[in-house]
Amino acid sequence: MRWELREVNEHLVDQLAKELDVSRLVARLLVLRNVRNAEEARNFLYPTRSVLRSPFLFKDMEKAVQILLEARDNREKVVIHGDYDVDGITGTAVLYTFLSENGWDVEYYIPKRADDGYGIQTQFVQEAFEKRINVLLTVDCGITAFEAIEKAKELGMKVVVTDHHQPKETLPKADAIINPKRQDETYPFKEFAGVGVAYKLVSALAERLNIHHSVVDSLLDLVALGTVADMVELVDENRYIVKEGLKRLNTTEKLGIIRLVQKLGISAINSRDIGYRIAPKLNAAGRLDSPDDAFKLIITKDEASAAELAELLLGYNTTRQSIEAKIYNEAVQMIEENKLSSLPIIVAYGYGWHLGVIGIVATRLVHLYNKPVMVISIEDGMARGSARSVQGVNIIELLERFRDIFEDFGGHTMALGFSLKEENIPRLLEAIKNNISEDDVRVEPVVLVDEKISVDEINDEIIKAIELLEPYGHGNPEPVFLIQGSSVERFKIFGESGYNARITLRGNSKSIEGVGFGLKIPSNDFYGVQPQFLKMDVVANIRLSENGAQLNVLDLKMYHVSDDDYTDRTFLHSFLSNWRNQKEEDYDHQRVEDDIYQRLPKVSELAELKRPVLLRFRLPYRNAFLFGLMKKGRTLIINPSSTEAMHIYESLQRHNIQGLVLANSVNRVAGRHVVTNAVYADSLVNSSDFDYVVLNEIQFLKHFDENLYDRILRKFGSEAFFITLYTFDTNLPEYEVEGKVDFSIEDKRNQPKALNNTTSFLVYLFSSHSSVETFFNNYIRKFPARDTVFYSSQLAPFQRLIISSLVKRKKVKRLVSSTNNDVLPSLFGRAEVRLFDFPYTFSEIIDSVSGDANILLQLNYSSQDVSRKYETLKKLFPSREEMRSAIEELNVYLPMKMEEFELFVNNYNIPKGVLKSAYKDLGGFKNDIVSAVDFNPDKLLRLQERHIELNYFEKYTLQIESLTVKEMYKLIDERYLYDSELILERL
Repeated sequence: MRWELREVNEHLVDQLAKELDVSRLVARLLVLRNVRNAEEARNFLYPTRSVLRSPFLFKDMEKAVQILLEARDNREKVVIHGDYDVDGITGTAVLYTFLSENGWDVEYYIPKRADDGYGIQTQFVQEAFEKRINVLLTVDCGITAFEAIEKAKELGMKVVVTDHHQPKETLPKADAIINPKRQDETYPFKEFAGVGVAYKLVSALAERLNIHHSVVDSLLDLVALGTVADMVELVDENRYIVKEGLKRLNTTEKLGIIRLVQKLGISAINSRDIGYRIAPKLNAAGRLDSPDDAFKLIITKDEASAAELAELLLGYNTTRQSIEAKIYNEAVQMIEENKLSSLPIIVAYGYGWHLGVIGIVATRLVHLYNKPVMVISIEDGMARGSARSVQGVNIIELLERFRDIFEDFGGHTMALGFSLKEENIPRLLEAIKNNISEDDVRVEPVVLVDEKISVDEINDEIIKAIELLEPYGHGNPEPVFLIQGSSVERFKIFGESGYNARITLRGNSKSIEGVGFGLKIPSNDFYGVQPQFLKMDVVANIRLSENGAQLNVLDLKMYHVSDDDYTDRTFLHSFLSNWRNQKEEDYDHQRVEDDIYQRLPKVSELAELKRPVLLRFRLPYRNAFLFGLMKKGRTLIINPSSTEAMHIYESLQRHNIQGLVLANSVNRVAGRHVVTNAVYADSLVNSSDFDYVVLNEIQFLKHFDENLYDRILRKFGSEAFFITLYTFDTNLPEYEVEGKVDFSIEDKRNQPKALNNTTSFLVYLFSSHSSVETFFNNYIRKFPARDTVFYSSQLAPFQRLIISSLVKRKKVKRLVSSTNNDVLPSLFGRAEVRLFDFPYTFSEIIDSVSGDANILLQLNYSSQDVSRKYETLKKLFPSREEMRSAIEELNVYLPMKMEEFELFVNNYNIPKGVLKSAYKDLGGFKNDIVSAVDFNPDKLLRLQERHIELNYFEKYTLQIESLTVKEMYKLIDERYLYDSELILERL
């Protein structure tokens, strides 16, 4: 199938967009629909009743009205002869309703397809005469009923024909013929359905009788129903008829239609609902049994009858589907077994196939073989059939080459009905083989594309533009969009035919779902391939569903992603499957550039400043400065508390710095670069082991332990870089490194934690690593997760680097992360960050909104989260009495080997590492034996850390809970500490 982007006069598009004050898309679609000026455009977009021409412009309208008015005045009987499809049924209902309610003695007759065939039969005319019928009024038929109309005239009946089918060279001898397709007809619009012609007739009658047009327009719901169902062009007068009719159909008082629509679950009827859901149910009655059931449904005024008839029609449709499926399967089997698919026109035939459904079967076979198809039912030596063609092949012209084989023959270029003797079927097959070539039927299907767009461009403006041009149908097809190079989140083939597919395409900032039926699915090369390793081009309509915009896929083309995309998607697939088993050697992470290198130039010269010096940063540049120092030499970073040290350490861990360690009372390690707290640094660290010393936020320490604060300044301060995110008084030389901050805050505290989102990129933040993993595992079980990963400093270095790169390149949309991630959310550029957990430090919140991005920070923790965080902190830093009790109890069981000790202490509420550090401080370790000790709280580093840790949390972090959004915004933005200063006695 070839895709062709339609050319358009761009100057005219600009002109219409300006004159109408509409989007360029609306203007483009109008121009592509042959709208050439603003007046035509207004009539198209906002059609009013004024577009309806006088019905008396029809050649024989005056005659028809006169005949019917005389019949009314003389109390003569009128019979309406309709047709068994939706157009004929609704046309009959329009005429019957108007005439019966306005003084006519009227009956109706709708033939049965199987018993009576198409059109007016002479037997019907004879029976009507015997019932003393004076006037025969047709709807949607009669233009070729020469014999029957001649019979009616011989019997003295008046005949009024209303039809819209193509006449033959001569017209029947009716008294009046209203048909826009008459060769001598001067009415400007030719594309009415049969029900549309009936509507023009009742409009003329109402005008003569001085009946207000609102009475006639009350029938527009039926007129719209038949007009859409018959697939005539929805332009000119038809556009008003259908647009207004749909409004009335959605507020109709016709009980049968109300009940049918309710049973179909349609909330708001549009033209597609008529064509694909309502019309097939009404047609099913005429296909299988009596169209009278459909007629009665749409005119009934009895509630019980409405419900019963609606149920009956649904039953007809179910039966029709079953019969259709059986015939279709038999036809495919016959075609394949007899190799009939090699014929230029495929023929399938069987005995007793239901005449009411063979046309639908022929249509399905055309989709399957992409060739014209004839389906024939044989009964009592006669073969009756339906033919359907492909776009661009006039099947009537082809079959005219051997017209003599057929008994009867007629229809349209794309569809026709025919009959022949059973014995002539072999002649038909031979004639097709000898008189029609493959070139005659070889037409490359073309999809005409209105506009090229991307997934990210599908927004409310496009939906509004599409809705503005409704209703859609022939003459005003749904806009077709080309979407190229989209990533594939989902690709699933379904249905017995294997030609239907559900897809989800991903853009940079959003995804969209789509479904396609009867598609030519690409080769088996793509079957079994994970969707994330594919890209896709589609041509599709965009429709609004209950869940938002959705694609109606007309055709698709798939291809493998680029090498880089393939690498990314392979990593993501493996990460989601089992991230713990990923191996560094399987991924080329060397090609990934760490984003911190882009920040280094702004801070590269600071390392040469004379110390001591105070450096005030926006957070991304603080971490870049520390990273740069570590590239130059061994670096010691001292923090006031363990949680502040953890913030620095985990933030820097995203950049995989070799030799970086976190040291404290529990984790007593040495490294090239050490991040620690003041208690540990004072007791166990020598500045001479390092090239650079950094005191981070050391001003906080003075509030909790002034003596320790003084010792740290004396021991480390003279050659230190003092760094901070805050503003306060100081006597140190100062340098400030500014950075962009663009954020807003939404208060969802103590509200349910929402998982759904409407934003492009979403980050869920937790202060606890275990919470990150737990939430991620639960989340991916509930939601499609190909675009979701988690980040934590617990990941392997190569995983942290690759995930940071994926975020930066917007290869993922949802991120579950720990809070200390060195402004990772800002790599999205624009993101919503949901803080689902209460932090240990205010620095964690600053981290979440910093960076070169627009961040919406949603505070989504609860008071219970705050309490849990406080309790967790107290467990990590147990009290003096808790430590005393545990040590005294443990001493009873000592001595024991270290291996036994580590297993034994798992039974205590105090963390194992904390108890081990206590015995180390108290001298209980010797070789591989743990011995009993005397409890001396002054020697326990963990108790000293606790004093600072809990006071820091209570004084600074806990205040976050009580701050208003405005106060929190000000604190993050201004970062002024009213109660702090940093003064060195000797500079």
